[in-house]
Amino acid sequence: MSTTIKNMRGTSLIEVLVCCLLLGVAGQWIISPLKFQLDNLKMKRAVAQVHSAFIAGRDTAYGMKKDLWLHIQSTSSTSFFALHADANARTQSSIFIHAINPQILSDVYLSSTATALRFSGVMGKPSGNGNISVWLDEESKVKVIYHDITGRVRICATGDLTYGYSTC
Repeated sequence: MSTTIKNMRGTSLIEVLVCCLLLGVAGQWIISPLKFQLDNLKMKRAVAQVHSAFIAGRDTAYGMKKDLWLHIQSTSSTSFFALHADANARTQSSIFIHAINPQILSDVYLSSTATALRFSGVMGKPSGNGNISVWLDEESKVKVIYHDITGRVRICATGDLTYGYSTC
């Protein structure tokens, strides 16, 4: 009987705590690279959408032979952008009214050097030089940079994380 009682011994509190600690460390080791990959994909998707909106604005303005404006609005969790046939100021609730190619980005922030970027209906080029910045946090941004004379669009990254883009 005494041998049976000794073999039925349970786990101690220290053994349970060590097991939980090891599982936590292993989970952090797995989740950290996974979060980086998800952030990387989120940034690449957002930059691709901004770049495609820029190209669509350029091509649509040239195709319609009419000036178009790209309007951008951002909140703390969502960013909106759309093309319009006028330069009137837009709010978050009115940005999609009579819009061409409206788009929504979640979990990223957008900022632009211009409140409304004009695309020339004659040549399709943007008026002025500037950039549209995309970021998840203030430390690492990706910029879609445009130039009015050449019409060139360039994508580059600032900060520690480049998300696969060249550095500005």
